[in-house]
Amino acid sequence: MALKKISEGAEADIYELELLGIKAVMKYRRPKPYLVKEIEEYLRDTRTRTEARILSKVSSLISAPKPLLVTRYAIIMQKLEGIQASKNPSLGKPGAEASGKALAALHSSGIIHGDFTTANILVGRSGISVIDFGLSYYSSSAEDMAFDILLFKRSVSKEDFRAFEEAYGNGFAKSCEVLKKLSEIETRGRYQNRSLETA
Repeated sequence: MALKKISEGAEADIYELELLGIKAVMKYRRPKPYLVKEIEEYLRDTRTRTEARILSKVSSLISAPKPLLVTRYAIIMQKLEGIQASKNPSLGKPGAEASGKALAALHSSGIIHGDFTTANILVGRSGISVIDFGLSYYSSSAEDMAFDILLFKRSVSKEDFRAFEEAYGNGFAKSCEVLKKLSEIETRGRYQNRSLETA
């Protein structure tokens, strides 16, 4: 099984491979030698299993990588075709709407992505796919959901966000509560910035 490294993140390396004739990628969580060995192994193991469980659920809701094989520190998953949305000037209305529908589906199932930006959205021939659930977790908190939206908002144009917001609102029953919380978070941020400027 030949491995080709295609990406290197803060916690994990991503490799390209074939598994039983299927194009796949492997996410391997690297050891962190600066941590106590027992703690480091526990964190890698726990985060890998959590991500794999969430991916199994997510891949039945939206276009996202489906886990094929899980080991203690690695997940081999289906390789999805597409280009990172962050590499394009704009998602465009169809891509923004599809992103809103995807996040609405996640939040409706109580799943927080944790890093919902255009860097983790692939644009392909058949639409968008959401990748990298390394920071994902389950939560029913409106504030946690609002932070997902805030990260997305900061990575797109105003026009793209308007299309996203409308699709998200139509797709999630509690969207009004989450969007209200988003406004509160942004207001807190502006207040904190003003306080720092006048300190």
